[in-house]
Amino acid sequence: MKDRRTVRAGLAAVAALCVVAAAQGTSLAEGAAGAQAYETRGTRIRGADGGTDAPSLAAGRTYVDSLGPGEKRYYGVTLDTQSTAYVSAVAAPRPGAGVTSYRDGVKVTLESPDGAVCGTAAPKIETSGVAYPLADYASRQIDSGPASCHQAGRFVATVERQAGSQDQERWPVELRLMVEPPVKDGATGATGATPEAPEGSSGTSSPEPPDGTAWPKRGGRGFTDAPTLGTGVWRDEIAPGETHYYRVPVDWGQRLSAVAELSADGQDQSTRLLDRALAMHAYNPARGLAERGTPAAQDGEPPRTEVVTEPVAYENRYANTGSAVRAMSFSGGYFLAVTLNPPQVAPHLNSSVQVVLRVRIAGAAHGGPTYDKDPVEAGFGLTAADRRVAKQHQVVAEDDQMGVPADDSDKALLRMVGYAGIGTGTALVLGLGAWKLTARRRASARGYGPPPAW
Repeated sequence: MKDRRTVRAGLAAVAALCVVAAAQGTSLAEGAAGAQAYETRGTRIRGADGGTDAPSLAAGRTYVDSLGPGEKRYYGVTLDTQSTAYVSAVAAPRPGAGVTSYRDGVKVTLESPDGAVCGTAAPKIETSGVAYPLADYASRQIDSGPASCHQAGRFVATVERQAGSQDQERWPVELRLMVEPPVKDGATGATGATPEAPEGSSGTSSPEPPDGTAWPKRGGRGFTDAPTLGTGVWRDEIAPGETHYYRVPVDWGQRLSAVAELSADGQDQSTRLLDRALAMHAYNPARGLAERGTPAAQDGEPPRTEVVTEPVAYENRYANTGSAVRAMSFSGGYFLAVTLNPPQVAPHLNSSVQVVLRVRIAGAAHGGPTYDKDPVEAGFGLTAADRRVAKQHQVVAEDDQMGVPADDSDKALLRMVGYAGIGTGTALVLGLGAWKLTARRRASARGYGPPPAW
């Protein structure tokens, strides 16, 4: 009882700090409708009108530019003969902008020094009237493509806005170059240089979504501030037209499964009519599109959408079965982007609603290829912190399924912490740290794992 009172007091203090911060204007809600735009972060850059004077992109850095309708920008990329390279672009039309399905989009292309196309991608808006961030990459693979793409030198990356007939605003664009180190000879785990079949297992059944307590988790406004989470049940509050991002560590041999659903209860039956309310996309660590969400609700169930990726395997990059398999070719932090569609698509949606996210990292992790350099420094692979988070969340999910009790007052305070707003200053950080330490000690004394990381 004393431990519970201590934890409750700590939670109350943190919640009070959050309320104060919200009252001071630190809430994330922006605009009359409360929809947040994608937040671009990085070094400002202006792409050139041609390849000759194109500014250079440095590996591991993020850049910010913008594109008008029909505009094309050029950037320089210097590569060696051994590394695989990925140039990604995230184009972010304003929430609520007038966009047309399969007409509005961007095209990313990577060309060799002599002009050969090494890789290209062209993500487009998939639903008319839903303006959400578009992301994908163009890559240079060392064992495929034109011969000139395997040479060292200055490559050229282009990003072109393919515009529909309505939205004439400029789109912010976030650019990133990631260079994957080469692997040592014979250390890919493959049977040959280009295996005939990848390790992916699209014929297997989808992992079961986890059940249990839905823990509050505020999604990020982009790839750069996406919170890391693992197997478990999470809840967030999303405004119509808004997209939230979450990062999930996925190791070699594992696959990512996620279900996003509206939280309908007996007092809000209207959510059962919103069969087009949710969209979800999964992206790999290089921001390449790995999987699109598909509707998963049965008759009479609240709206839900599901993504299930292939298992991660180095050999997947050689697959001829589609980009969804090729995207699952390295371990690291994968991303989930959840969009709540605006009222013009889901007419009954006119305010923020609670979205539940059920995440499972399925499969046993195993060793991957041996790289010549540290892949984590290049943005690939998992850090020790990633593995701790994944393991910690897995323990919590198992505890929830085993019926570990949770006090209602604790849950109420957790809701206050999760939704009162994002506070500022050292006091909030220290308050959260103190609560986590106390909660871990209580959990250890009871013989089960700690609560999820915040």
